[in-house]
Amino acid sequence: MRKNRLYHFLGWIVLILLVNSCATLNKSRMLKTPLNYEFDKVVDSLRYEEYRVTIDDEIRLTMYNNNGYSFISLGIGGAGVALSSAEGTARGNMNSVGGMGGTGLVYKVRPDSTVKIPLIGYVKVGGLTMNELENIIEEKLSHHYKDPFVIAKIDNKRIFVFNSGNAASIYQLQNQNTTLFEVLAGTGGVPINSNASRIKVIRGNAKNPEIYLIDLSTINGISDANMIMQAGDIVYIDPFINYANFIVTDIGGVMGLLSSVIIVYSLFLGRNTRL
Repeated sequence: MRKNRLYHFLGWIVLILLVNSCATLNKSRMLKTPLNYEFDKVVDSLRYEEYRVTIDDEIRLTMYNNNGYSFISLGIGGAGVALSSAEGTARGNMNSVGGMGGTGLVYKVRPDSTVKIPLIGYVKVGGLTMNELENIIEEKLSHHYKDPFVIAKIDNKRIFVFNSGNAASIYQLQNQNTTLFEVLAGTGGVPINSNASRIKVIRGNAKNPEIYLIDLSTINGISDANMIMQAGDIVYIDPFINYANFIVTDIGGVMGLLSSVIIVYSLFLGRNTRL
């Protein structure tokens, strides 16, 4: 009777340890989606859509007049063209604020999708492409300068790339129309322990994001990988899960503990038998 109770006790210990071991399988895996999750479709517009300005973008504006002949410096106290101190005094404070030398000034997009530019005031830029943004700024500058010419660039366009939960990197978008292929190429591609058939692109509001599933395991996925990336996108490459390795690794510890218990019990049982 005592022996049966001990066997039952050992059985419960083994069962609890096994369940706990299974629960720890690949705990580093992130951003799991439920079984049969309905992903968003990669439509043609995503492959050819130009980048559009969004909240918290940092826009660098380099502005000229006379179709690029003279550099426009918009300072804190006013605005003007970097030509002479006399003309600067006439127009107000003409000191360049990070703007001289053609580097331009940086304006952060506010929560209401606007930027505040000296002399011009508030300009709604959210949702505009770079060409549309340049045209609007040129139109507003045309009230103060002759033939203004504007070059716009986003300074802080970033993509967050997670490789199987084991490595992560931040990719700076250098071009307006950077594709998923370019991002993967710039971050080392798909690692050997990752699943090329399950690459997730997560975009938009965190409360209701758009989630796209890209399969690059075959040549058929090449068109989806040409989707244009947006600032703030998250690229997550699912790991290739080798369940056999995980089970052997996790169960190995359990079996080692069980072996020790059995050895101790056998020694104890042998001692009682001799007595």
